[in-house]
Amino acid sequence: MALVTIKTRTRLQTWTITQVSVEMATAPIGATCELRRNSFLVTPLISTGDAASGDPPVILRGSDVCTVRWAGATPGDVGRVLIFFDDGNEAQK
Repeated sequence: MALVTIKTRTRLQTWTITQVSVEMATAPIGATCELRRNSFLVTPLISTGDAASGDPPVILRGSDVCTVRWAGATPGDVGRVLIFFDDGNEAQK
């Protein structure tokens, strides 16, 4: 199993996640991948490469945790996650 945890930088922040892209190019057939928010399934993903996007966006508050979890992968497989989000900070735009 491989796990990536997604959290805001501080408990006072809120992120609006608009897309989560995953890739594990060497994942074997039968490997699974899923995006979860606070342990609840948001969407399953194709292990070797996929993107979760569209409405509604995932709202991540300071107490929330999102995870991307691959199961059935081979030891040594490397997973990558890219997250697009809006933190509401206009100064950085």
